[in-house]
Amino acid sequence: MLSEYNELLSSGDNTGDAKHFFSLAKELQANDNLRMAATAYDRAYGFNPENHEIAIARKQILAQLAVVEHGIKFCYIPAGTFLMGSETGESDEQPIHPVELGEFWLSEMPISWAAYCELMNWEAPPNACPTEKEPENHDMAFFSLHQENKIRLQYCENTTKHARDWHAHHPEQEWSKGGKRVSSQQLFGQPERENPELLWGYEKKPMVSVSWQAAEELCHKISTDKISYRLPTEAEWEKSARGGLINCTYPWGNEPPDKNRCDFNRFEQFSILPIHRFPPNAYDLYAMSGSVWEWTSDWYDALYYNESSRLNPKGAEEKGPEKVLRGGSWTDSADVLTVSFRMSRQATYWRQESWGEHFTPNIGFRLCRVECSFEQD
Repeated sequence: MLSEYNELLSSGDNTGDAKHFFSLAKELQANDNLRMAATAYDRAYGFNPENHEIAIARKQILAQLAVVEHGIKFCYIPAGTFLMGSETGESDEQPIHPVELGEFWLSEMPISWAAYCELMNWEAPPNACPTEKEPENHDMAFFSLHQENKIRLQYCENTTKHARDWHAHHPEQEWSKGGKRVSSQQLFGQPERENPELLWGYEKKPMVSVSWQAAEELCHKISTDKISYRLPTEAEWEKSARGGLINCTYPWGNEPPDKNRCDFNRFEQFSILPIHRFPPNAYDLYAMSGSVWEWTSDWYDALYYNESSRLNPKGAEEKGPEKVLRGGSWTDSADVLTVSFRMSRQATYWRQESWGEHFTPNIGFRLCRVECSFEQD
């Protein structure tokens, strides 16, 4: 049984017998080897995703292995080999190559502005800044953070339907007019919201205008000697996006994107839709296509797939200047929403007191969780 599992773990073929792997999965599960069983169920599902019995058994064990930490649900991604890249995509998506990864967990949605501030022990949105002053260059660094927050005010609120002047999106700010105190909404207009009666909230949409450096600061803050949080590698992101499906173009299969599957092609709307409005993929991950571009930990190299290692690839060794982004966004057309499309961009940490190319309303991130005893170099 274990020899069969080890062969399964490293097999990169896109053909196989779903019934055989399903039988192996049930045997492993009966022996309480849940994580190995998840790998076998995942492989069986990839070969026959239409089999209801396989799909249900796989879904149940993946749910059992999911964890909730820091108020965030982390979906379990089984160890195993998948085929990365595309033969029909852009040149930097080629060639298709087998990649073997260890197990890991990925946050079910991109991190929200509210969650980021809570985990960083910052003041909550809409003010969203550290509660302790920086020892040096405090004013200039916080000025850069304020510029990022202007964008988040417009796009991260739960029920806002259309961005307008950022002042109007600050529900707590007051101004002086004619000797009287007036709200931002009285002075700059009321943003259109799906339900104006609801309190302003920032937990249902992704945090945007975020640099990979700011994401990594959060990871460092909440990691322990037992659990490591980090940005996913590009390979981990793509495997997660595929949801266990083999040779499919999108997280849900090969059907083209539409308004019922993901948030895309809505640039003229100037808004992000709530993440849970769209169905998750088969790993129970939301918004792996559309919504916001997501940072990975890899430095971008257009030719990297020609030399990528098979086991747990970490991206190009030579740093910079750009990190890989994946997934497309609400502003983009369907062409970039595939599970294999690669994009890259530079970023500047707000503590460095300068503007960055991440100052946009369509770049966010999600967290990868790894048990340190299983982290591989």
